[in-house]
Amino acid sequence: MFDLIEINWVTVLLSQTAALTTIVTAWVAYHLYEKSKDDILQNAARILVLEIRESEKVIEYFKEVSRQNVECDDLIKVLPYKGWQKYSHLFIKKMNNDEYDQLNQYFKQCEVLENYIEKNHNFFWITTDERARQKEAIGAKLAYDEPTLKGDDFKTRVEDICLRYFDNTSSYKPVGIK
Repeated sequence: MFDLIEINWVTVLLSQTAALTTIVTAWVAYHLYEKSKDDILQNAARILVLEIRESEKVIEYFKEVSRQNVECDDLIKVLPYKGWQKYSHLFIKKMNNDEYDQLNQYFKQCEVLENYIEKNHNFFWITTDERARQKEAIGAKLAYDEPTLKGDDFKTRVEDICLRYFDNTSSYKPVGIK
């Protein structure tokens, strides 16, 4: 006849509980993952808003400096966090193409301004270094050509020659910020 299979109810319940626990754990993990993605998106949006506000302040500062026709020797970062480079991929699905392109263009222009500021800052140091080299070369040539000059006479003569070469003491002034 029929063989009755003995069912061990404890084993059945434990196996069903393990499967249910696995399903619940996977569901909780998925929802935590989705929430963390939302948190990352919110944090990225906050960083970008902060960066836009900060860059607008820097741009206003440079406009004011330009209006007053004053020199600015500061090396200022327009985009200190580079947030758009780090987080732009998170916003591709959330924005339409025009909005995304507009933000992308804004951050590209900020990068151009930052590169401009850095080049202008570096130009000052390159010019200063080159003037120092030229002054050393003039002193070396003078020492070779006139070995009898000593002490203060030598320094005075070098300064006189350098004044002829470096009489333009005005600093580099780039075309205004547009």
